Amino acid sequence: MQDFILTSESVTVGHPDKLCDQISDAVVDAALGNGVPVPLHAECALANGIVFLSVHHGQAASLDLIETTRRVITDAGYIEGAFTAERCTVLTNTSVVAVESGWTDSDAMTASRAVTAFGFACSHTPEFMPYPVWCAHRITRALDAARRGDALAYLMADGQAQVAVRFKDRQPIGIDSMVLTTALNQDAPSDDDDLRDDLMRHVVSAAFDNAPVMPGNSTRVVVRRAEPSPAGGPANHAGLTGRKIADDGYGGYARQTATALSGKDPSRIDRIAAYAARHVAKCVVAAELADECEVQLSYSIGDSAPVSFEIDTFGSGKDPDSSLSGRLADVFDLRVGAIVERFGLWNLVRMRGGRFYRDLAVYGHFGRNDLEAPWENTGMAAEI
Repeated sequence: MQDFILTSESVTVGHPDKLCDQISDAVVDAALGNGVPVPLHAECALANGIVFLSVHHGQAASLDLIETTRRVITDAGYIEGAFTAERCTVLTNTSVVAVESGWTDSDAMTASRAVTAFGFACSHTPEFMPYPVWCAHRITRALDAARRGDALAYLMADGQAQVAVRFKDRQPIGIDSMVLTTALNQDAPSDDDDLRDDLMRHVVSAAFDNAPVMPGNSTRVVVRRAEPSPAGGPANHAGLTGRKIADDGYGGYARQTATALSGKDPSRIDRIAAYAARHVAKCVVAAELADECEVQLSYSIGDSAPVSFEIDTFGSGKDPDSSLSGRLADVFDLRVGAIVERFGLWNLVRMRGGRFYRDLAVYGHFGRNDLEAPWENTGMAAEI
């Protein structure tokens, strides 16, 4: 594709799927808070009045799952209405998994499952992210900020943004349309035009401040109220960990790992391979060796290194992809243990004051310069 329109979405912290992702990763943070490696897999599902959390973990984990769950729901803004942190029923299921001694030895770590992961970077934005999902995340951030501040206190926690971007020669040239869907309380304007004006002034304008490509007079903006209940959230629709993988990744602009990223400890290759692939792709673009770069990593069970490492620069590379791929293989150690060690994944939570992975669970896992995620660091670009 060269000339096309592509739509990406993002959801706010109170969207049910993102609540589940945040709860799952809050459990990961709780398990890794003291810097001691713990195997863990957490999955969450919720609906009106009920949260179900399933956790498999090693012996070293000491977790208050109910308190963690209620804290995330409270922080998201569900303190009154049909679904609240205090009144919802939290059901948990836990099991302890056995691990072999030395399982965190970086030289001995292997892939515990077969996985193909993708990473991507491009020159659309300063964060090297595709423009549609970059815009969508900025809008949902602005929605959350307006709700938490004094600007639009009538906004509720559940919101969504969809942005359609027009491309020419694979570069963004205009905003075709935007759709904002948000839950509202009783103080919201009853007139749709007034609501639209509020969101344009306090949300859209803030989201596109200093943006590379701005909405124009021809950009169609649609504002939708959450239905059937104005409160939105779990009172309206169920949530599940890992259901928003396009939001977590590249918004559908590029291929991405098919499995959930949230709720998994740093030994899980299906999570960390996606981070490693993004790191390689971003360093390629940061080094100005290509305008776009997709990295594909495939691992087989029991292997420490990928069985396949491929790149695609979509014709934008300064050198043939085969030549660049060989140089990258010499620079980046993509063994399972090497990824964990290079990014310091076991220690990130402790170093960040007890919270890191939970913050990845909303507004995407990539392009997160605000979190200083190690896979976003382009220091190795000079070595390519």
